Amino acid sequence: MTSPMNAPSLHDNFVLLDGAKRRPLPGAARVTVGLTANVDTQQPAADSTEVTQITEATAEITVQLLMWTHEQWMAYQSLLAVFRAGTKTGPAVFTTTHPEVRARRVKRLYFISEQSEPYSPATGYRASIKFSEKLANKSSTQSLGTTTASVDTALGVSTNPETAATPAATAAGQKMRDAAIANGPGTKPALTRDGVHDVSEAGYCSSWERVVGAAAGLDPSLYGASAKETEGRFVVAKMSIPWSSAVQGQLQVGDQIFYGNDPSGLGHVGTYIGNRADGTPLVMSNNYVTYKARGGLFDAAGRATGYDASGKKVDARGTVPLTGPAGLGQPTSVGKPFKVTAVKAGPSQPVSPVKTVPPLPALRPSLSIPAPPAAAFRATAPSPSIIPAELSKYAPAPIFPGGK
Repeated sequence: MTSPMNAPSLHDNFVLLDGAKRRPLPGAARVTVGLTANVDTQQPAADSTEVTQITEATAEITVQLLMWTHEQWMAYQSLLAVFRAGTKTGPAVFTTTHPEVRARRVKRLYFISEQSEPYSPATGYRASIKFSEKLANKSSTQSLGTTTASVDTALGVSTNPETAATPAATAAGQKMRDAAIANGPGTKPALTRDGVHDVSEAGYCSSWERVVGAAAGLDPSLYGASAKETEGRFVVAKMSIPWSSAVQGQLQVGDQIFYGNDPSGLGHVGTYIGNRADGTPLVMSNNYVTYKARGGLFDAAGRATGYDASGKKVDARGTVPLTGPAGLGQPTSVGKPFKVTAVKAGPSQPVSPVKTVPPLPALRPSLSIPAPPAAAFRATAPSPSIIPAELSKYAPAPIFPGGK
């Protein structure tokens, strides 16, 4: 770790990272970082004494700038325009690698205020900029609440939708639906394969589906690093059909719905869990529709920060209409992971014994072919045969944090 004594230049310069853009603050910077404990007082159920719980402290950052040239002043005016514009969903938010900020493990900087002093020939031009790691809770100004129940109510769906108009589900499809709900909003999210992120974070739809599919008995190798790659693997395994209006009328609970034209370029995937009482088909997934509805913020590059304006982590898992203005767009294909490969013989249709093959002139006198085992007539989930050469054309684009 550097200090002002052994690396003064790193401490004298402050650079804001805005997506892929670097925004250096002009002049010499003096950075002050303070930590404020978050104190939450609660009343225990079996005790009359109040206790205080201290959660992770919140950082407040103040940057004091000293500028002495016209060029520095002009560069500062451009930064003020960025601060004032903010983002589509809230104030401007940045990251930085400044040593004082990194030492306190601050992940994001929300712009709070700016104050400049009149120019002085003796001291130059001075300004003070304040950032905060979190923002005050502004839930009162949001049209949708940040809780799972309020968002799902506003979207017209719920975690466990009515299924009066839902087609009868197969046992395997019902298992897939149950696994989706068991890993839905409000449940403890599983970690992604990197062990750092979890499947509730916006952009990890394929990772969420891998958890759901594995819980339902599917081969996890069906699911790639992105939804687009996963869609390709279903195609190679011959477990999908192209989307059409006719296909929508033949959906089965547990089907995997792919959206290859998702604006991210990485595709999207969700699980069809049934219909609303009015017949609207519903898809549960990790999705941006739910993330936005719950107040999730995006940086200047359009990437999900993972948090709302109050600094609370946003769960992107939820149920939304399959299509339409409030839905996920137009599907491109439907994965059928539980298709039936043979018909199981019932009591009224006994399996006929296979007769002995008559001898052929140039062959052995007789060959007896045994009857196939009963298991051969069961519905099974075929294991995919993944061919790397064929999969290369479905390789995903480079994945940014929050990518699918």
